[in-house]
Amino acid sequence: MAPPRRFAAAHRRCPGSAGAAWALVALAWLAGCTRVDDSTDPDSSSAADASQASDSAGPLDVPYFDTAKDAKPDSDAVAEAGPAAKELCGNNLDEDGDGLIDEAGCYPGPNLRADQVWTDLGTIDLANAAGPAALRTFGASVKNQGILAVARDISPSKGYVWAETLVSPSGLQVLSPGAWTTSGNRGYVGLGQSTLLFGMAPQVSVVAGPWSLGFTRAATTPPSYKGTPLAGRLHVGVVSRPELPINQVGKLDLDVFCVGGVPMPCAELANSAPWKKIVGRIDAVWKAAGLQLGEVTLVDLSGEEGVKFKYLDNVFAGDSSNELNAVYAATGKLRPQSTAATLVLVAAIQDNGVIAAAGLSQLGGVAGYAGQRLGGMAVAIQEDQWQVALKQPPESAYAGDVWGLVISHEIGHFLGLWHTDESDGSLHDPIEDTPLCDKVGEVLTPALCPVQSKYLMFWSPKGGTLTAGQSKVVRLSPAVR
Repeated sequence: MAPPRRFAAAHRRCPGSAGAAWALVALAWLAGCTRVDDSTDPDSSSAADASQASDSAGPLDVPYFDTAKDAKPDSDAVAEAGPAAKELCGNNLDEDGDGLIDEAGCYPGPNLRADQVWTDLGTIDLANAAGPAALRTFGASVKNQGILAVARDISPSKGYVWAETLVSPSGLQVLSPGAWTTSGNRGYVGLGQSTLLFGMAPQVSVVAGPWSLGFTRAATTPPSYKGTPLAGRLHVGVVSRPELPINQVGKLDLDVFCVGGVPMPCAELANSAPWKKIVGRIDAVWKAAGLQLGEVTLVDLSGEEGVKFKYLDNVFAGDSSNELNAVYAATGKLRPQSTAATLVLVAAIQDNGVIAAAGLSQLGGVAGYAGQRLGGMAVAIQEDQWQVALKQPPESAYAGDVWGLVISHEIGHFLGLWHTDESDGSLHDPIEDTPLCDKVGEVLTPALCPVQSKYLMFWSPKGGTLTAGQSKVVRLSPAVR
């Protein structure tokens, strides 16, 4: 499946690492590879020494923020000034004197479960003047806490957004500035929004203490980004939850929308043999990671919007013609208070009328962002294939092999996994125990890579195998409860 117009966080292989992503595939960057020593113990003194060396001779390709507005107030001065003033929204001022701008619910975060916490880190103003990066700080309360940072572009005109800075409590930079595609902690790039899941590779531990992070915004994607941010404003927040106990089965809640009756009205779908096979296959795949589906709610998106979005088009467009964004907005009106991830079932996912993918998912998704692509996945169920599934005997594995595998793959992206191999062989996942197919060819087909294609996160998977490293990553996603 050629990926000329599909977009994903991508990674060029470095010695001793692996990495990439699937149904959001599209710009296979040819950027150079800069290694980051993610294997260093963040609590060690050598890690701190490495950070200090990096600070004194840091790379030029870093985002620069407006430090005047982001400077923290002197604590004594704040105490003398008396009670903080109420934070007002949208005026670019810090009325309450806490060093953050517009953090008092001005830009709402996701709907939260009881086990989740949303930490609003306010807005960041990007300036074109050179200067030190002003970071936001999030305090991880326990080791291996599930932490996902979110940045949304609130500027009138949207730019590409991604995280370029993540500094551990010991001072170790674990996300390489200007080389975001080569770090274990992967900051996903997106038009108008981005996420960063802490602990994106098993060699990067999530330790308790203050983590500093910084996002940037540019008119172009990272390979052509030259170090000067696009002026504008980003809203940043963090959703977190306690660590899952090692023996606890994690659960992912799903809102499943049958768009325009695809593959059939939801009341019929819930009781159909193919759907039961799909759910069974998903749970069987994710059992290896200690995960399963939680509460699954099926909802019809019907009427005019159902007809309009049955066949999605322009799914990679950066404007209002993008029907993937539009269908998420439509589903959000039906389940506005949901804390679940969104899965839309459509007849086709197209770009300019051409089939683009079997499925698309937010990389590092945020459960509870009802109506936004940050919280969603989309899977195409072609009507003729569904009719084949309906004609199968009850014991047939057909539906599970076709759509159960695709949905499981998209869940993998949503929970933070890239492709083990990208279609052209240039990009691979940095999780060290993921398999690498090093065949030379135009497209890495399952026939060329028979062993690797048995893994769920191969770009065109024929099996559902997961690795121990992948299992560790997905269990850190706050989307899992």
